[in-house]
Amino acid sequence: MRNKISLLASVFILLVIFNGWAATTAIDSRNEGPIKITSSISAVIKHFARKIPPPKMARKETVAANIDIRFPELSCQTGVSVAVNAINEAIQSRLLKVLDGKHFETVEQLMEAFGSDYEKSTKATPEMPGAWLLKFAATISYHDEDLFCLKILQSVFTGGAHPASHLTYLVFSIKTGELYSLTNLIHKNSLAKLTKVAENHFRQIRNMKPEETYKQAGYWFENGQFSLNRNFLISKDGMSFCFNQSEIAPYSKGIIEFIVPWSDLKTIGDPKGPVGKFLKE
Repeated sequence: MRNKISLLASVFILLVIFNGWAATTAIDSRNEGPIKITSSISAVIKHFARKIPPPKMARKETVAANIDIRFPELSCQTGVSVAVNAINEAIQSRLLKVLDGKHFETVEQLMEAFGSDYEKSTKATPEMPGAWLLKFAATISYHDEDLFCLKILQSVFTGGAHPASHLTYLVFSIKTGELYSLTNLIHKNSLAKLTKVAENHFRQIRNMKPEETYKQAGYWFENGQFSLNRNFLISKDGMSFCFNQSEIAPYSKGIIEFIVPWSDLKTIGDPKGPVGKFLKE
């Protein structure tokens, strides 16, 4: 009888240990799709998620850490594609470097390291609230036979006043896998004209008065002059631009996005390039 009780107790302890281990190490991994990109290229959306509960000795108020990672993975149905490989590598490179100063070989390594750091931190500073977050969301915003466009939102919180969040626009050639620069898509020597047109739309969406300076409105463009960064995106509606938090204004103003419609870019966009089809509409 005593041996039976001991055996049951041992099984119970093992179950508790296993369940606790599973809760902290299990990774929810699944794919969504496929999505047709071109006649020969498709993509699946890979999704990795994990919730890491606080260590057992942590305070009841300590909040669990969460990891949520989504990104497209392209494949070619007609064989090896240099473009597909280049785009996949570009996405993976950004993802695996999402934690500043660290580089990992796989998504699993990235997630394990983040979870381990969270557990160490909650033990070393139990007074902190926890609530660590790692988010990487790469979204296909537009694609055709020439272009493959991504929005990548990455957000990391490991304590402090607020998360470190960043929105990146990427415009790839689906034929070569190379990233387009802004000057690849517009007429030579037309950047100044594009900047002026974009400034009009920026001031409008930010509800700035005609006589209002950028300093008065709370923006810190160099020398008080509007300028474009190179964080741009292409869609059927126009050319979009994004200024991230603390890039041109205080963090509290958030991420600033605005779009310049193709109707205002007919003399600026290169009609012989990949945006030419939009200029005809």
